[in-house]
Amino acid sequence: HPLQRAWIDHEVPQCGYCQSGMIMAAAALLAQTPHPSDADIDGAVTNLCRCGTQHRVRRAIHAAAA
Repeated sequence: HPLQRAWIDHEVPQCGYCQSGMIMAAAALLAQTPHPSDADIDGAVTNLCRCGTQHRVRRAIHAAAA
């Protein structure tokens, strides 16, 4: 899936604890909003990442949307 590929390409996972929820939220977002803004992403992906990978999550979602 393009989202999984983007997750790997942008080295999103760190500890991996939150990743399954983030990928599910990102997939749902892209299904409704094919080209989301940063605000769209922030509103849709509300899972807490204690490792601080939110900036990589945004980049990966934008890449998957491209």
